[in-house]
Amino acid sequence: MAPLGVGTGRGPIVGLSTHAARAYAFASALVIASALWILPAQAGFEKTKPFPALDEFRIGVFDHNVETQDDEEGVDVNVELLFGRPNIHTGRPIIDHFLTPRPHIGGSINTAGDTSQFYFGFTWDYRLTDRLFFESSFGGAVHDGPLDQNGKSYGCTLNFRESASLGFAISERTRIIATIDHMSNADICDRNSGLTNAGVRLGYKLN
Repeated sequence: MAPLGVGTGRGPIVGLSTHAARAYAFASALVIASALWILPAQAGFEKTKPFPALDEFRIGVFDHNVETQDDEEGVDVNVELLFGRPNIHTGRPIIDHFLTPRPHIGGSINTAGDTSQFYFGFTWDYRLTDRLFFESSFGGAVHDGPLDQNGKSYGCTLNFRESASLGFAISERTRIIATIDHMSNADICDRNSGLTNAGVRLGYKLN
């Protein structure tokens, strides 16, 4: 029998798959981010260039496949571009929060020859203080990993991808960001090992 959470698709919450548990955690993070609108006036959106202008460049390193000890290992080199926020104002802060994410594209290249990915999606950010900010993202990822084999297999070539980050602004343009991301297909395909990476990135704002 496989140990709990390894190979069974079950996590520590009885009856929930690990992927469902992550989806729940991600949804909870978005709710928490929205609730942060009640913070004092210094909190709020980060300033960006208007969409479709390029707003920020990020580069960093991720520890590859942090969730399980199986076939894949190594370090990922991550590069990401974020674009400006859409100019949408409804006068309702929570609605504005969900309707004005920053679009992003990026890639994580595995240095050990294991799974690399190109991803795209939307990033929701919230400035907690003048320097500290929180982000969550959701989108898709195309990868070059195995689809159907013994061991790590991702089932679909195109998977979902979500992430959560906590960042600190070193200066007006430069920031450091701790990020964890996860790629999986929500059991749409027959195989769904999932891939979780975590690391640190340096960002440079262009506005």
